[in-house]
Amino acid sequence: MKNPTLHSSGVPAWSRRWLYAAGLYNLIWGAATIAFPHLLFDVAGIQRINYPEIWQCVGMIVGVYGIGYIIAADDSRTHWPIVLVGLLGKIFGPIGFAFALRIGTFPPLFGTTILTNDLVWWIPFTLILWDAAMNQGKRVRAAPASALHFVKESRINAPPEVVFDFHEQPAALTQLIPPWEKMQVVESAGSLEPGSRVVLRGHLGPLPIEWVAVHTEYEPPRLFADRQESGPFTWWYHRHRFSDDGAGGTILRDEVEYEAPLGLIGKWLGGWLIRRKLERMFAYRHETTRRFVESGERSRASVPAQTTER
Repeated sequence: MKNPTLHSSGVPAWSRRWLYAAGLYNLIWGAATIAFPHLLFDVAGIQRINYPEIWQCVGMIVGVYGIGYIIAADDSRTHWPIVLVGLLGKIFGPIGFAFALRIGTFPPLFGTTILTNDLVWWIPFTLILWDAAMNQGKRVRAAPASALHFVKESRINAPPEVVFDFHEQPAALTQLIPPWEKMQVVESAGSLEPGSRVVLRGHLGPLPIEWVAVHTEYEPPRLFADRQESGPFTWWYHRHRFSDDGAGGTILRDEVEYEAPLGLIGKWLGGWLIRRKLERMFAYRHETTRRFVESGERSRASVPAQTTER
């Protein structure tokens, strides 16, 4: 059955409605400014500008943004940069007005349009960008050339069959979550075989997050892998390798290809933070695996069902 809250592109209907509304508003505001460049100055009771053509150019720019919003409305997960540029303008505009107000260039009444031009769009535009970031992974099926690589390797004093078996236990998924992560398993097939899914939900700060991973490779006791179907990364592919070290032990190696959301902006702003989180998370996972396997313990079903990924 078709989901009435989603467009055929998979984008939420509320996202499309907000962007269409923003586009229509910008077109009307821009057209009014071009047709009546002195109107806002007269309403605010301040002197008309000497060159109204400058203000008409502002109206043209606003109208062009409106066209962009209408284009983005059809698929905001693809055209998120348009929304990002729009949001930045809606943030910097009030900052510029506040400065002008402070030095006495504009009276307070001149800023009445700040509410409808800028402030009212902050929350919906932010949520649209968040939706795009959380769902970019659904669109990418091959590793992008810009993908980053992370590797964590350590030795476990047990043969590969034993270490692999630990990962196949149903409760292993819950035991590998670091205590500082706030994620909960809401769906798990209890299998590592290709096609099986894991769905995780939680929060990243105040924002909700859902991570859907699908297992893609399965070669016991040497390898299994999973790919993010949707979640916080533009791309995420994780291979778990188990190699015999020739001395009765296993070299456990996690190989991750990943790309931060929002392209270069996400890489510049959050690349170092993502790397730190990966290093800390996989250090915990390897130490936990070593502790359970080398002590002879097996997964305990009583452990709460929480994790970050599989």
